[in-house]
Parts: sequence; C-alpha cells; structure tokens
Amino acid sequence: MDPFTRSLRNGLVSNKLGREAHKREQTGWVERALSETTSLIVPVRGEASLFYKKPEPRAALFAAPVVSERISPDTLVYLGYHRGKNYFAISVVEAADHTPWEQLDDGLAFDNLWSTGMLISQFEASLLAYARGMCYWHDRTQYCGTCGSRTRSERTGHLRVCTNSECRANYFPRTDPAVIVLVHGGDYCLLGNKAGWPENRFSTIAGFVETGETIEQAVVREVKEETGVNLGALEYHSSQPWPFPGSVMLGFHAEATSRKITLADGELRDARWFSKTEVLAAKAKTGWLRLPSRLSIARRLVEDWCHS
Repeated sequence: MDPFTRSLRNGLVSNKLGREAHKREQTGWVERALSETTSLIVPVRGEASLFYKKPEPRAALFAAPVVSERISPDTLVYLGYHRGKNYFAISVVEAADHTPWEQLDDGLAFDNLWSTGMLISQFEASLLAYARGMCYWHDRTQYCGTCGSRTRSERTGHLRVCTNSECRANYFPRTDPAVIVLVHGGDYCLLGNKAGWPENRFSTIAGFVETGETIEQAVVREVKEETGVNLGALEYHSSQPWPFPGSVMLGFHAEATSRKITLADGELRDARWFSKTEVLAAKAKTGWLRLPSRLSIARRLVEDWCHS
C-alpha cells in the first residue's frame, strides 16, 4: 500500500473536502455564501468542538443564515466545499449576555475532538480538526510579532495582516512538522510511557523537527535522545494532521541496530520492548498493556507492524 493510501486510513484525515483556494480572494463571494442555507458553520471554542451527543455523537453544524449574528468576520475561516455545501469555521468567544451555543438545541455540548473524534464520521473528524487548527492559529495571531499592532483577517481567514501601515507584515497559517516512529527489531517493538500517563499506557516515540535538520535526522535524534536506541533503515509510512494544537505527524517504521534502553532526556518515564504477541493481546483488550488511541497515527503504526 502506498503512503497516500495509508494516510487516508489515519484518523482526522479525509480527501473529500475541496479547499477551493481560488474563492478566498473573490470580491463579495463570502457575503453571498453566508446568505445561503447550504453554507454550514463549524463553531470552535478553544480546544473544543461542538457536538450533538444524542442519540449518538455527530458534529454540530449550523446553516450560516441561522447563526449570522454570531459570526465574527475576523475569526471566520473558509474551510472548503463538499457535495453542494460550503463549510466555514468560527472561533467562539461568548460574552456573558449571549445565549451559549449549547442552548441552541437539545443535546449540544462542547467536547474535545481527542475524546470524540473516533465516534463520528471520518469526514466530520477531519473537518473539525481542520477548523480547530485554523481557529487556534487565529486566536494566537491577533497581534503582529514585528511591531505589536493588531492584525486583521484576510483571504477568508487564510492570512492575517498587520494593521500598522508602516509594517503590514503578513502571517500565514503554520504547521509544525513532528516525527513519530515505531521502532522494531525482529518480533519486538519499542514503546514508551510518559509521566502523567497511566503506567500501562505505552506509545511510539515522537518529537518535533528542529531547525536545520532533515525529517530523517529528526527520527534518529528523537529515538536516541529519548531511549538511547540506535536506528538503521527508516521507512516512511504516512502522515496525519494533528491539531493539538497545530502539527503534522510524519510517521515512520525504523529498524533498531541496538537494544539497550537508556532514558536520558527525561521525556519518558519508562520504555520497553514488547513482543507482537503482547501487542496483539493489547489490541484485543486482553493483558495489561494499553495501546495509543485509535484516533492517532501511533496506533496505525503499531497495528500495521503487527500485521506485517
């Protein structure tokens, strides 16, 4: 299976939404789109998305004209188009005298995508992840990093521009690359446990790419720093957007050339080699080992290794 196909199997990933970038600069297009009942609004509050919780979880999306008075142009983001519908995200900052979004309908509640993402459709999960990442960026780019002036949103939320006429610095949404790797040696794989996790929860090794290094160098460095294990051959697996808060996870399988574990940098509380038998038992929810969430690429890396 090629990396593109593998990526589409990861949580928070879908290829259904057309981003329609050409619409972002069309004069008057946003106003027309927001007047149509087929245009849908995705509200985001901090780290949480809005869901209908009953009878089963699903994303809460609102026809734009119905919630027009709640739409702030400065936090409006055009996400894209799918099956005759335009999708927009907005960052929700509610004043005390405004009706909370949860009161618009029965069964509504804000919840973290991390805990609900596997309970909704793959398209909805990818849509909410995209919306969350964009709103996070808007919330944290309100002021110019060069002169400190306010910024304003342009290109339907895909650019922020400094309002100081002598500065006019441009800020585009950014994504931080991070590597995540399933290290294996024979019928064993290397998993780590972080402080604050349950003692039986183990996952793959991950970390951010540093300035001046390649993706492959970051894989080797992170594994060495966190576990002391040396790597040989690397194989790219797939990628996953990770809006917690704004990263893209670049997944690898890697072959270990050493087995001794040394927890040198304090990132991990524990790290161990686990057999395929132990991992398969954990997948079947037997035994003591707890695997990463099915939402994460970490789980996909582990499971694909188990069945290789």
